[in-house]
Amino acid sequence: MKQLRKYKRLLALALVIVLLTPFLIILATPIVYSSTDNIEKAPWLKGILLFILSFIINNFVEKNNSNSIGDPIIDHEPLIDPAPPAGDKEVLGFHVNWLTPDADSYQSLKENWNYIDMIAPYWYTVNPDGSLENSYGGHQYEVDSFAVNREIEVLPLITNNQQNNMILVDPAIRTKAINNIVDLIVKYNYAGVNIDFEYIPPWTRNGYTAFIKELSGKLKREDKLVTVSVFPKIEVPLDLQGAYDYAALSNYVDKLVMMTYDKHWASGSPGPIAPLRWVEENIKYALEYIPAEQLLLGIANYGYDWPENGRGKDISAKKALQLAQEKGVEVKWHDTFQTPYYYYWDSEGTKHEVWFESSNSLAFKLELVNKYNLSGVAVWRLGNETDKFWEMIKEKLR
Repeated sequence: MKQLRKYKRLLALALVIVLLTPFLIILATPIVYSSTDNIEKAPWLKGILLFILSFIINNFVEKNNSNSIGDPIIDHEPLIDPAPPAGDKEVLGFHVNWLTPDADSYQSLKENWNYIDMIAPYWYTVNPDGSLENSYGGHQYEVDSFAVNREIEVLPLITNNQQNNMILVDPAIRTKAINNIVDLIVKYNYAGVNIDFEYIPPWTRNGYTAFIKELSGKLKREDKLVTVSVFPKIEVPLDLQGAYDYAALSNYVDKLVMMTYDKHWASGSPGPIAPLRWVEENIKYALEYIPAEQLLLGIANYGYDWPENGRGKDISAKKALQLAQEKGVEVKWHDTFQTPYYYYWDSEGTKHEVWFESSNSLAFKLELVNKYNLSGVAVWRLGNETDKFWEMIKEKLR
């Protein structure tokens, strides 16, 4: 077998010499050497050259069948570790301090930390005068230290006082708020911040962008990450999404979280939380203004339970499944929305309609993340999910 391989190489080498000889003669003529333009005038020369180079590379660039001491090496063995799969995406988990039965964010973090790259704990609110106050108890040392010790980046979520927009429209108050945020991030040595300003009117658009620009400049000097959470644009009322200038924000943020959930919400009519077509349309819109590597897709793991003619009550994904089992009803699947739902009647005879996000509907969202090569996902919130939720994250994103 070795002898046959040797003869094969010699024959191939002889063939290359035969093919190469006329080409070298042509190159040696004064016509060719007088001007490189002659190559462009004779494209067949390029064809011959490319053929010969291809032949040499395919047959004579070393494909060793043995190493220096004669031990066999498996053909096509990579010389370096292969690159990570295209689906290896980032996962940000929103963390809350409030305790909900069977939906504890900290417990979820401890159990699933190996799937999580960043957490955004709901810890602070900016007041109208630019000062900061704790939300739901604020900083939790055990959460922070647990994450940091496992190299999970902590980006505290800072929300706004929705009754007042002075921090956006008054430059002095804006700067005061920004300096307080920077001091806070430096004090606790957080990896960065997540700004989650919601229900800000469209006329604050320039003020909000100026806020993020100034904050980003100061945090970048401290080598900190800047992330923002924003409402999607498609089929979302202008008074909710009008203040977010995607194109401008992309210049100042490291990651932009698009909150693609609550298409239907507690005080509205029953319906899917994150129908697939709506999510995809918002991804396509966002990518016209934001690079894919900056975009984190908001992922829900909850739903709403709407009593007939009443206000919905939020319900975790795991509780939604438990409730269906307790009521003895079938969980249905909507083929258009790609999400589960069901109906049940309570003890008083009132009909309820439940829509929620499950691990099955999650799979379709994660396929979109891979389809559009987004940076990853941001999960609202840790603790609501079923065990299969993380199995799906592992299968699709890891």
